[in-house]
Amino acid sequence: MQEPVIGIDLGTTNSAVATVEDGRPRLIPSRAGGRLTPSVVGLNRNGDRVVGQAAQVLAEEQPDAVVWATKRFLGRRYTPELMQQARSLVPYPVVAGPTGDVRVKLAGRVLPITQVSAMILGELKLDAQAHFGREVHKCVITVPANFDDNQRNATREAAGIAGLEVVRLVNEPTAAALAYGLSRGFEGSALVFDLGGGTFDVSILDVKNGVFEVRATGGDHSLGGEDFDQRIVQWLLAQVDDSYRDAVSRDPTSLRRLKVAAEAAKRELTEFAEATISVTGLGDHAGSRRFTDVETALTRDFFEALSEPLSRRCLEVCQSVMAEARMDPRTVDVVLLVGGMTRVPLVRRLVADFFGRQPSTDVHPDEAVALGAAVQADELVRQSGQALLLDVASQSLGVGVLGGRVKRLIAKNTGVPVVARDIFFPGTAGQSEARIPVYQGESEFQDENHKLGEVVLKNLHVAARGETPLEVVFELSSEGILAVKATELTTGNMEAVRLEARPSLPHGEVEKLGAEQASYAQEQGVVDAQRAAEMFRKLLERGEKLSRLLQRSAQENPSPEAEAAVGNVQRLLEGGRTALDAGDTAQCARIARQLTQLLSGRSESRG
Repeated sequence: MQEPVIGIDLGTTNSAVATVEDGRPRLIPSRAGGRLTPSVVGLNRNGDRVVGQAAQVLAEEQPDAVVWATKRFLGRRYTPELMQQARSLVPYPVVAGPTGDVRVKLAGRVLPITQVSAMILGELKLDAQAHFGREVHKCVITVPANFDDNQRNATREAAGIAGLEVVRLVNEPTAAALAYGLSRGFEGSALVFDLGGGTFDVSILDVKNGVFEVRATGGDHSLGGEDFDQRIVQWLLAQVDDSYRDAVSRDPTSLRRLKVAAEAAKRELTEFAEATISVTGLGDHAGSRRFTDVETALTRDFFEALSEPLSRRCLEVCQSVMAEARMDPRTVDVVLLVGGMTRVPLVRRLVADFFGRQPSTDVHPDEAVALGAAVQADELVRQSGQALLLDVASQSLGVGVLGGRVKRLIAKNTGVPVVARDIFFPGTAGQSEARIPVYQGESEFQDENHKLGEVVLKNLHVAARGETPLEVVFELSSEGILAVKATELTTGNMEAVRLEARPSLPHGEVEKLGAEQASYAQEQGVVDAQRAAEMFRKLLERGEKLSRLLQRSAQENPSPEAEAAVGNVQRLLEGGRTALDAGDTAQCARIARQLTQLLSGRSESRG
């Protein structure tokens, strides 16, 4: 039996895992019972990890032991500017790692952001294994279209720690379009407006004969639902009594309560014109223990006024992407809304006004990306040719040259995979080493772009300036990951080069974290197997009751259909008992899904 390949949406606010069964993509439910897993990680008083819903519960008691929205910092280099940005977004401390990576403090421990992501991915892997009753190792993971090279590599690194092999990274808007296009037989131009918890992407795709070709993409990696929440949080802080405000703004427990209240109000305003906000116990929980409350109401109109700068940034991205695609907004055939923030009436109204049409509501904003990842995973396994993805470079790539400028080798929206090369010369005579900085971004100036790292070429042939040509080759993969090599053309010597500024973890630490994750997964797997066996026994008992009911019905109203229904249930029950006795967890899982479907009296809900 072929090993399953799952699709994963590693989100800022929520994450999801999906698969394709009976030709249809569907979400795999979490072991906690939900369709989505909150992207929240914590350490309880015993030092044990908790992920998802359990971490959200822990946050109410120990807000300093929980972190969330960490995707914002994945693959980023630690800088003073990033630290200031983090302080305005989250109450937990953000610190620098030994390689310049970003780490967080919680419950007295310092964890790399990559490890936090690996914990979430590991939980999704366990959910998938519980669903299939067998090991799962391979996956397709989605990333924001505007993720840079470092962020994509960090995603792969996190997956490796979680014990997952990434078959392919897929841009989130492309995955959403894939889920929509294949499920509805759509052909034409589709624009995906993806406003999630931490990032914003816009992509335009041409869909024809199963080919999904990206024409243009753009976005803002610092714009998402968390920013809209923070607008409300700052407004609430302004209403705290002056004598308490400083203490509240520094207290993790108080900030967590304000964040929860802000998010709840935002959700309520999706349906109602006004939301009542009541937050108690605000103050200094660690020191003076003096507390105050905030009681107020937030109207939809005022929330939209608070959010106006953010919504304006959304429209600026739309305008930029449409210009790059050389299209008029009103010529797009369908606009797909993806991400939880697209439920907000303000966002839907802005989109409708800009594109001159109501956006499609045929895709589930929280689930479409995971479902598209599952479709791509299934296609990579079966290689049916049903779907071909042709993506583009989300940002330009170039080399830093004299004068503080950047020479572009790969332009934004160039089709990938792509190879580009150029010749450079050492800056001074007699150099034995050359350091060539690599930049990602759209400006012609180095200090206005994002530095990915430096190509380091050593043992150069000493010569006068201009007599040592160096060929630099960029190879950008279909999933947006950059490889660089350099050759000294006078000698033909090729150096193995690397981007030294990539903030990846030290090799020894990666191995240690991977072993720690594997140990946790093994222990949790035993607990999950015991729980699954007990639940399966109860399911068989319910199946026995259904069998007796169907038998009685068949006796009272004989028909071939009734007899077939009785036989089907009895075969499942017999197979289930045999599988349980033999310890065949994969067979138990398959029968459990079929029995659950019969007991519900309907087909499984579509993802």
